[in-house]
Amino acid sequence: MPAFLPDATRGVVRNVDSQDLLAVGVPGLMVNTLHLSRTPGVSIVAKLGGVHSFMGWQGPVAADSGGFQVMSLVAAAKNLARVSRQGFTYRFQPTQEFKQWTPERCLDAQLRLGADILFTLDYCTHPDAPPALQTESVELTIDWARRTKRLYEERTAERGSRPLLFAVVQGGSDSALRRRCAEALLEIGFDGYGFGGWPISDDGRLVEMVREVAELLPPAVPKHALGIGSPDNVRDAWRAGYSLFDCSLPTRNARRGKLYVRDDGAARGYAVMAAGDERWLRDQRPVEEGCDCPCCRTVSRAYLAHLFRIEDALAPRLATLHNLRFYRRMLDALRDGE
Repeated sequence: MPAFLPDATRGVVRNVDSQDLLAVGVPGLMVNTLHLSRTPGVSIVAKLGGVHSFMGWQGPVAADSGGFQVMSLVAAAKNLARVSRQGFTYRFQPTQEFKQWTPERCLDAQLRLGADILFTLDYCTHPDAPPALQTESVELTIDWARRTKRLYEERTAERGSRPLLFAVVQGGSDSALRRRCAEALLEIGFDGYGFGGWPISDDGRLVEMVREVAELLPPAVPKHALGIGSPDNVRDAWRAGYSLFDCSLPTRNARRGKLYVRDDGAARGYAVMAAGDERWLRDQRPVEEGCDCPCCRTVSRAYLAHLFRIEDALAPRLATLHNLRFYRRMLDALRDGE
C-alpha cells in the first residue's frame, strides 16, 4: 500500500497536531535525526519516552539521517561543513563550533529516538555535481552503510528490538554509479532502500533516474522515494515501483496558500489554487467538491481566502489538512488503479 509521510522535520508537522493528522488519514511521519539532535537534543527526547511520546504520535515514525541537510551546508560554500571518510563535520552558523556526524552517531541517535524506520547516513550530492564528486559520494555512501549495518546488528542484539533499516542509493545522474551503489547495498542487505540525492524538481531526469533505480532493486523490497515530492513525481514513482514517499512540499505550499484541487479536466489531473486570491472572497463553494477534509467540510473558499488575507493562524492549519488529505486520496486512487 502506498504511503506518504509528511515531513515532521523537527518533531512537528507545522500548524497541526496528532489528532489533525489522524483525521486526514496520515499513516506515518518522517523526522530528521540531525535537526532533533540539535534541538531539543536526542537525550531530552529519549528521557521523555522517545519520539512517539514526545510528539504525541503513536503511528510509524521514520528517521532521516540528515545527509541532505549537510549537503545543503556543503553547497553553501561558507565553511559550514566538510566531508571525510569518517563522516561529516558541520555547523549551522559560522560562529558555532564544528560538530561531527558519523554513521555510528547517526544510528545511535535514531535508536535513542525510538523511530520505526532508520536510514543509513549517506553522502547526498546534486545531480549536476562533477563525476569525481559523484564517485566519492557513492564510495562513502556504501562504506557508511556497511558501518551502519555492522553497528545496527550489535545494537539491536543488545536492545532486543529491531526497527527497520533502510539504505539510500546515490549516484546522481550517472546510471553506472547508481547501479554500483545499488548492487553494493543489496550485497550488504537492508530491509528497504531509498532513492536519494535529488532536490525537489520537475526535471524530466528525475523521473527517468527514479525508474532506473527501481529496476535495480528486487520488486518485492520496500522502496522509499526520499524527498519526492510533487503529485506528478509521486505518481510516476509509484508506477515505477516505490511505495513510500516523503516531502515538505504539500505542507510548505499549504502555509503559502497553495492548495491542491482535483481537476479531471486538467492535463495533470489537478490544479493549484491560490487560496488568498481576492477572486475567492465571494465564492461559497468548498475548496474542492467531494473532499472530506476538515477544511472542505467546514468552511468556504471565501472564508479561507479571508483567513489568509488577515494572516490568521487558522488558515495554514486548514490548508495543511486539505493538502495532506489530497495526497492520501491521491495515493488511495493509485492503489485502487484509478
